[in-house]
Amino acid sequence: MKEIETVVLEDNKEYAIMDTIPIDGVKYIYMCQVDNAQALCIRKLSSDEKNILGLSSEEEFQMALQAYVTKYKSILTEES
Repeated sequence: MKEIETVVLEDNKEYAIMDTIPIDGVKYIYMCQVDNAQALCIRKLSSDEKNILGLSSEEEFQMALQAYVTKYKSILTEES
């Protein structure tokens, strides 16, 4: 069984890291709350990859979200 990496963000909630996608030299981190899988969060790693940073604009959020949707399109659009 694969161990899931988690982090605690500034809201003092624990998030499970679902994926990391590099975009234009920046690594974006896609997470969900451990206690509420519907609470999703997108952040980015600092250039030295030691800190998790917030996104700087709505445009950056949309770009990062689009990258995730594109990567997982087949899963996200799969019918039950």
